Amino acid sequence: MQTSHSAAVVPTKSIFHSKTFWGAVLTAIASLAPVVAKNIENYQNTGRIDPNSVSQIVVVLATTGLTILGRIEVKEAVYTPDGLPGADKPKAE
Repeated sequence: MQTSHSAAVVPTKSIFHSKTFWGAVLTAIASLAPVVAKNIENYQNTGRIDPNSVSQIVVVLATTGLTILGRIEVKEAVYTPDGLPGADKPKAE
């Protein structure tokens, strides 16, 4: 006896197996490293932290968080235009 499902079953995988997740994390690290290094040097020389650097850190962390959240909450397959890297739209759709 066969059972039919109205929705396609989407396989699950750990977020830690996601290239999007690791790309976002590594981009955040690459973006934050120079800002943090400059802030540390500035603090050692002046005893003050630059508020602009702090706001840059907040922006990078917020956008990285949104990228990861978008990856976690994805419900549908995403296709790219023909010729670009990534999955092409199936011919039947």
